[in-house]
Order: sequence, then C-alpha cells, then structure tokens
Amino acid sequence: MSIAQAQLKEKQVSESILDLLAYFAVMNIRLDFDTLYSYLSIKTGHLVVKKQLRSLMRQGKVQCIDNLFGLKGYKYTSQKIPRAHRAILLKKARHWSRLIRLVPAVKSIVVINSVAYGNVHSDSDIDLFIVTSPNRIFLTKGFLMYFLKLIKQLEDQQVSAGRFSLGMFVTTKGVKLEKDMMKVNNPALAPQMITGIPVYGADIWYGILKNDPYLQAHLPNYIWPKTSIRIHGSGIKLLDKLDDIGYRRHLSHTASQPKTHHPDAFIRVRPDIINLHHKGTSAQIAERWLSIRSNY
Repeated sequence: MSIAQAQLKEKQVSESILDLLAYFAVMNIRLDFDTLYSYLSIKTGHLVVKKQLRSLMRQGKVQCIDNLFGLKGYKYTSQKIPRAHRAILLKKARHWSRLIRLVPAVKSIVVINSVAYGNVHSDSDIDLFIVTSPNRIFLTKGFLMYFLKLIKQLEDQQVSAGRFSLGMFVTTKGVKLEKDMMKVNNPALAPQMITGIPVYGADIWYGILKNDPYLQAHLPNYIWPKTSIRIHGSGIKLLDKLDDIGYRRHLSHTASQPKTHHPDAFIRVRPDIINLHHKGTSAQIAERWLSIRSNY
C-alpha cells in the first residue's frame, strides 16, 4: 500500500469513527473500544482504529471517559439510572420469554430499540422482535397479542411503561432488511439490528442477520457467532390456511387505519413479515445524526 493509499484509508477510518459516535450520541450512548471497532462500517485493524482515535482526541473531536468513547463537547446525560432500569426491563423480558417460547411457532425472541441500546426512561416499553416458523406469523401474533393483553402485559394507549410491544415479526426464511425494516437505513439500520438482544433462539436471530447482504457490508469487522440456522416448517395445511386468512385480515385492517397513511409511517405486511411503524423515526434520527455530525 502506498503512502497516499494509507493516508486515504486512515481518513476513511476516522470518518467512520465519527459517523458511528455521532449516531450513538443521538442515543446518548458512549462506546467501549471493542464495540466501536466491531460496529465500524469499514474493514480495518485494531491498531489503525486506535491510532485514529488518538488522532481524533488530539484534534479535540473525541474524548474517552472511563474507557468509553464519545464526541468531545457533546452533552451526554448520566446513564446511572437508565442502566439500573434497563436491567429490570431485560430481566422481565427474559422471564416472560420462557412462557412466550412455549408457543411452538416461536423460534426466536429478541429485545430491540431502547432496552437493547440502554437509553431507557421511566415510560419505556419493551420492544420484542419475534421470529416464527413460515406460515405461522399471523397466528402467532394474534395469539400473543390476545394473551399479553389478557394478562395486562401488552402496551396500549394508556399504559406503555414496562409492557411489551409486538410490532415486528419475520419468519425463519428472513427478509431483505434494507427494504423491510425502516424508511431511512443510514445510520440506524445496522446498529438497531446488531444491538438486538436475543433472549431466546440466538442461533436463529444471528443466522438471519449474518445472511443479510446489507449487514455483511456495513459490519465488516463484526465477529459473527457460529450458527446452524434452518427453516422450520410443520406441514399442517389447515394451520397454513388459517395463517393465510390471518394475513389477509391483518392486511385489510392495517390498510384501513388512518395512522397507516401518516407521512412518517413505514409498514410491511406480507406472509413473511409484520413491521408496523406508524410513526417511524428513522428519518428524524438521520436528520439529528447529520446535525451532530456536521459539527465534527
């Protein structure tokens, strides 16, 4: 590699570091070195990243506090209370996953968004991403919604704090994440997916992520766990038909809701996915990220 090429690579690494820290600044989160390295969007080595971090700190763009890296001059709020509350919510998710996983079609249960990131607050709900067998996605959602509502563990318009939100389902066949998860992929899609915490079926979850071309391209340094993902099927045609009926009813119901047509809505309802973001925030997150990034 020539000197010019090495300098270009170092600049690209620095820009990638700032991109990543700016995104997590939106989430009010600092990163340890290992996490920062594994989430970078450019293939590189540890020594190069450490060198560029030192350079960015000398330039007054990055600071390290308690072995956590963040943007210098950006006001991060204290994480002491959120960490304690997050631990409580994660414990609840793990506890209830032992019951949810008894549903035969449920193959993976993943905690995502604020609880996974760690930027929770007193009114935070617990967002679950559920992976099901093919042709069981709508039956599974219907049953879980009814069950959790019955025992008052499902979020509603009155109460969301500490309750479960069931807005995202896919089957073990997987989907194209860059097309089916959010309206604006950069910078949120890769971090949102990779920070998800599987409380059941980790092999299934990481297998889906590992096989997605978008995530492979955007997480070149990430060390993927070894997985043995397989497609689960039951072959019970009656249940296949019932799930198809559930799909058509769900599609009709979703299309009839005024909030579905909100400008920020991002909706996917197909036989292989349920992704309901009636007020998607990816565009706003990208705008905030760009605003913070422009200062560095």
